[in-house]
Amino acid sequence: MIKVLIAEDDPRIALLHQSMVEKVEGFEVVSIANTIEELKEFITLMKPDLLLLDVYFPDGNGIDFLGWMRQNTIATDVILITAAKEMASLEKSLRYGVFDYLIKPIMFYRFSASLGKYQSYKEQVFGKEELSQSKVDAFFNKTLQTQKPLHVGLPKGVDGLTLEKILSALHQNEGFCSASEIAEQLGIHRTTARRYLEYLVSTSKVEVDSQYGAVGRPERKYKLKTT
Repeated sequence: MIKVLIAEDDPRIALLHQSMVEKVEGFEVVSIANTIEELKEFITLMKPDLLLLDVYFPDGNGIDFLGWMRQNTIATDVILITAAKEMASLEKSLRYGVFDYLIKPIMFYRFSASLGKYQSYKEQVFGKEELSQSKVDAFFNKTLQTQKPLHVGLPKGVDGLTLEKILSALHQNEGFCSASEIAEQLGIHRTTARRYLEYLVSTSKVEVDSQYGAVGRPERKYKLKTT
């Protein structure tokens, strides 16, 4: 089991990332740190395999923390999950050897692909099997393109990025939710959310249920199929 430490200053986002980690087999969250001070304590005591690290904290900066890790010879691998879009942040984090860099809001398929690639890395590098040059080349040439999105050959008027956002929002909601709720969550028009949700129903990726509200009118609600 791969031990994961989450460092995120927003408790709601931290719990969301925890739920996403727990959906990927082979990973467990050992703790959540909301400040740099907590992070230094937890990473020293728990020695996790993987750190999911934000950049902005009330008491410091996540990329500066990477420098602290190097100075203190802490070998935990790092995936940055951050709203920081500056090229300088990316370049500096790469110099510190981060495994991956995810920009919020992250899509679950991209998140799970990153964890899957990390899992393969652990198995190849730290497994009992002896490495060959071909296996090393296969690892460094491996891209996330093998992790295909859930859509192929989309019809006219259905955008792949918007579809992935809808799917990710459904993944984050365990129960049924309405087009209005999805629209508010993603900041899009309700009619747009409804159109994409109905498309997903037609492809059998989403189930639908009619529920009655306070005024007695039925409202269609949607849920991602689990099978």
